[in-house]
Amino acid sequence: MKRFALAVGLGLGLAAIAAPANAALFAWDIEYSGWWEESGGGSIFGTIVADESNAEDGIVSGDELKSWLWSWSGNDVVPAFSFSSQEEGATVDFDAGFYVDDRLNQPGLLDGLDQGTFTSGSGNEVLDLEFLFAISFTDNVESFSEGNVGSVTGTVAVSDPVPVPEPTSILGLLALAGVGAAALKRQKQAV
Repeated sequence: MKRFALAVGLGLGLAAIAAPANAALFAWDIEYSGWWEESGGGSIFGTIVADESNAEDGIVSGDELKSWLWSWSGNDVVPAFSFSSQEEGATVDFDAGFYVDDRLNQPGLLDGLDQGTFTSGSGNEVLDLEFLFAISFTDNVESFSEGNVGSVTGTVAVSDPVPVPEPTSILGLLALAGVGAAALKRQKQAV
């Protein structure tokens, strides 16, 4: 029975790893920095995830985002916070997208890129990437930190894409690890 279980685990693990993925997912890290000097600095940083095929034109559009995570580092006006697309009720108002092919992303330009608004599931936190607002409505107090969109010191850095492992690949690796651990335990018991 144990050999059968090991064989099934090994087979499932190999099948999960070998199965072709529908679309490769990639993640890009993005950081908005160099603004908010009058209120103690601060930066917006996050990660967007999209299908590799959707990035072939060099732009990941708002409707192509599979998931996203944003964080505000905090400053003298608005304390630090983070939120993501995984939160129930989280929204994005985003008509354009991000350049992901080494072209410059720069808020305030007329191309509409990197100018979306992301809102947390609670609605208490908002990051407006067009006007560079970091907004918090916690404790019934509205506080916002406004960046200087026209500042030449501000930058939007987009990293190289990083592959996002498919869930089936992760499960396959876990199954193989389990088979290996069981085989090792069995070998120790035999000694």
